[in-house]
Amino acid sequence: MAQVLITVSLLLVLLIFLSAFFSASETAYTSVSRIKLKSMAKDGNRKAVKVLRMTENYDRLISTILIGNNTVNITASTLSAWLFTVLFGAALGVPLATLVMTLVILTIGEIIPKSLARANAERLSVSLSGSMGVALKVFVPLTWLFEKLTSSLAKRFNGDDDSPSFTERELATIVDEIEGEGELEKTERDLIKSAMEFDDKTVDTVVIPRVDIVAEDKSVSMEELKETFLASGYSRVPIYDGDIDNIIGVVYAKDFYNKHFQGSDFKISDIIRPVKFIPESTTLAHALAEIQRSIVQMLVVVDSYGGTVGIVSLEDLLEELVGEIWDESDEIRHTVVKESDGSYMITGDANILDIMEELDLDLDLDGYDEHSAGGFMQYKLNRVPIKGDKVWVGNALFKIRSVRNHRVRLIQLQITEEPEKDYMDPE
Repeated sequence: MAQVLITVSLLLVLLIFLSAFFSASETAYTSVSRIKLKSMAKDGNRKAVKVLRMTENYDRLISTILIGNNTVNITASTLSAWLFTVLFGAALGVPLATLVMTLVILTIGEIIPKSLARANAERLSVSLSGSMGVALKVFVPLTWLFEKLTSSLAKRFNGDDDSPSFTERELATIVDEIEGEGELEKTERDLIKSAMEFDDKTVDTVVIPRVDIVAEDKSVSMEELKETFLASGYSRVPIYDGDIDNIIGVVYAKDFYNKHFQGSDFKISDIIRPVKFIPESTTLAHALAEIQRSIVQMLVVVDSYGGTVGIVSLEDLLEELVGEIWDESDEIRHTVVKESDGSYMITGDANILDIMEELDLDLDLDGYDEHSAGGFMQYKLNRVPIKGDKVWVGNALFKIRSVRNHRVRLIQLQITEEPEKDYMDPE
């Protein structure tokens, strides 16, 4: 009898060890980063390759772990009840076995191994890959049965769910977490997020508006065109017929000067190139694809009536990905400048959402779905702004300091005590 008791006791120890193994495996394989595993695999770690294969069939893997864990826990509880009954009698043995096994399984079989596995998911998943491979083969009949059952239930309740594994918002959160762990630089994070948002933005967010377009009529003289190139510093000038809503092409500075330095007479028809048109609803990604496909550097943005909204260049699109691109001809301009009195000077074409983010403001935009701060002033005033207009939004006071051609050029922003409600007041 003593030999039997010793054997059962040793078997209990083994079962508790197996319970810890399955618990640790469950946490390790559910917490493991496939990105880190792929990096380890590229470095030649064969066990990491094996773990990646296991995680590809997640349902089978988790079923094996749960089957194994529950099997060993139930078996251990049954053996402990028998052992304690033999040692202490039925009246005391059963409740004592329940108490002892509950504590042992919770601490040694669950809490401790799961805590350790959570902190060392990749390393532990690789270390346990061999043993888990054996378990996957042992429990094949049961896992096959459960896979069929779960697959049937999933089809009944979920239907044909083709939703992506991660939404863009979730992916952005993952990128933030990776940066927090020191695996990404801030510039790398910003570039990834810009790329993710690229296809969600339309060209109206980066368009150079028609009032700012430097263009010439097709009747322009070559001397006048030369002066336009020199004064603007631009390498491309759109050409229109009659008015800006009828752009017929574009002239490149290099084409103009090539003809000019040859010393021969030439007309604008000799150097004008065709131009591509896109609707203002076009996404940035599609606009970039159009530039690549058409081998052009500039696109004309039109509204639903065919009127010119503005122009978009390759540089404008790339800046949405990598940030501002400055060259020697650019006038360096900051959209938000802090003044000595604590207020901020803001350009009218600055993005109101970027301003809110930069200054950590939580403003109620009241349904405003455009982008510029100047447009927001017009939206709140419900008229064309004039110099001196004031607009309260929450605890932010916007004062219009400069208006040109009915467009807000400069705004002074003061962060003050929050008023009772938004209001507009001319100075």
